[in-house]
Amino acid sequence: MFSRAGVGWVYEGFFAVDAPEDVDVGVVLVTHHHERHVAGARRAKVVVMNPLEYSMASDLERALRYAEVVLRRAGAAGRPSVSVGPFRGSVYKFTAGWVDLGDVSVRVIPCGSHTWGHTCFGVENAVFVGDLGGWIVSVGAFLRVLASMKGLRGYVAYTGEGERIPLEEYMQRLEGDFKRLLRRYVECLGERTPYRIALCARGGGDVLRLSEEGLAFVKYLAESGYAKIVSSSPYVVRPA
Repeated sequence: MFSRAGVGWVYEGFFAVDAPEDVDVGVVLVTHHHERHVAGARRAKVVVMNPLEYSMASDLERALRYAEVVLRRAGAAGRPSVSVGPFRGSVYKFTAGWVDLGDVSVRVIPCGSHTWGHTCFGVENAVFVGDLGGWIVSVGAFLRVLASMKGLRGYVAYTGEGERIPLEEYMQRLEGDFKRLLRRYVECLGERTPYRIALCARGGGDVLRLSEEGLAFVKYLAESGYAKIVSSSPYVVRPA
């Protein structure tokens, strides 16, 4: 029923989730604004996506302003690189609820932790989770998604990495991955700024992704009593 296409999935040539540019479908559901996930949507006749993700994918000024603020607060040097562009078709903006695509009804599920408006889509027993297991911009949102989904049975997660895996099993794996990542962030608190802490914890990566996640974990660790924030422009922390 669902076939793999790049980082996304295609439903019998009718619609796709995160279609790459070379997939010819009329309707594309977009989980988030990162370019490899939105490329095919730019050519589609109909696009369904979160309004915040749409603005980050189409508004250069907003995307640059956001990236510049994140890098500055995280203590990262350099000018950010962002990717935006137009959408040729009609864009329908949803934050939650249901979308009817002919004979198929799609559930729009807010999952804003990989990006602020990251969205999962439910079709029958399939849940398309995008990059839910990737970089984190909000630890609190990530934990809420885990809590709401990890007890669901009978559903299958379709991931941005091309996996089909029982949703409950996938959520358990994400929970274990998060605990290991959290330990790394605690160990790296001596690096002081969110960017350098994230670089230490992750071992490398895109400067904007590192900065977003570093800020997310620094705030979470401060709220949890592991760290103390001593400055906020840029953020500077020390172990508690």
